[in-house]
Amino acid sequence: MKSFTFLVHNIYHMGGTTKSISNLANILSEKGHPVKIISVFKARQKPYFDLNEKIEITSIIEYNKTFKGLTNILMNRINKYTPMLKPKIIHPSEPGLHQFSSYIEKQIVREINNVDTDIIVGTRASYNLLIAEYAPNDVFKIGMEHMYLHAHDEQYQKDILRTYNKLDLVTTLTNEDQQDYQHGLSHTKVIIVPNILNEIKYDVEKHNVIVAAGRFEQEKGFDLLIESINYIQETMRENQYHVELYGDGQEKENYIQMIQQYGISDLIELKPTTNQLSKILAKSKITAVPSKVEGFGLVILEAMYQSNIVVSYKGCYGPEYLIENERNGYLIEQQNVKYYGNQLAYIMGNYNTDEIQKMIEQAQIRSMQFDGEAIYHQFIENINQYIQ
Repeated sequence: MKSFTFLVHNIYHMGGTTKSISNLANILSEKGHPVKIISVFKARQKPYFDLNEKIEITSIIEYNKTFKGLTNILMNRINKYTPMLKPKIIHPSEPGLHQFSSYIEKQIVREINNVDTDIIVGTRASYNLLIAEYAPNDVFKIGMEHMYLHAHDEQYQKDILRTYNKLDLVTTLTNEDQQDYQHGLSHTKVIIVPNILNEIKYDVEKHNVIVAAGRFEQEKGFDLLIESINYIQETMRENQYHVELYGDGQEKENYIQMIQQYGISDLIELKPTTNQLSKILAKSKITAVPSKVEGFGLVILEAMYQSNIVVSYKGCYGPEYLIENERNGYLIEQQNVKYYGNQLAYIMGNYNTDEIQKMIEQAQIRSMQFDGEAIYHQFIENINQYIQ
């Protein structure tokens, strides 16, 4: 059995990437593969999602109330005001660049240098670049992409394609992204490894609720959702619907201000992150995924499985990979907030019709194509084909 190390940004934090990695790590461990997870950051005691007890977790930078954690917090704050401690190796287009320092970089590289498993898997572009440069020669190097190539800026795309040729394998989430990467890579093979659906199906009463969930960051487009609700606020009240928006992040205060400005505090409730999203989805009727950038959209898959009708935007590989417009969900022209709102209003008014109910049935069928057993066996088969 091949052994695996996953280099993860923060296994202790909520997110679709965290969940998908946890699901893959769990099934590998359950099948007998030794699995290790290197989490660059740690801010709580337990991983956000349950992990097999056999999985070994190592954290590089702890942010907690221990002496080590408090020291790291202090160093991180000093880093913000000390140019000499700024990151020098992490790519400048890394979205979370402000979280890094030269000290943290050195610790990451040290961990990569010391990997002793058969395979190391990076889980974001900047980490894949580090693995390509610093992983031991006898370790099989996989760059796992949870974003799509064209979501990155032009220079980052060039640097990614140049350096990914030093990897042994690249994985993408969709067919379209596989083609984009393979077209740009001359040496490295690209395979598809979709996210695994590993959820309980709940049979509970549904309520007039629209659910949205994710990081409160610009790319997730929750500002667009709030604007859409503003346009249909009277329809929302007439149909006795409301929105539950689960998450946290740097855009939270902006969302609060928008909700207050539009006078829709009675319609949109901001709720904390949750690792019980499937239960919440099961009780709702509609799931809104207004992402501006989305590599896959695990929330879409989970919502489909829990018999929700999903409304998302075109222009993102993930939603377009999972949703066939007007067959198993809705795809709206990108950032057309009025039309997005009108589509939500249409569903509210027609939820019990055969049209909507058949779409919900088709969505469930689509979700069942992401069974963990099938994805596991295909993943291992592909690795065995290319590993020396």
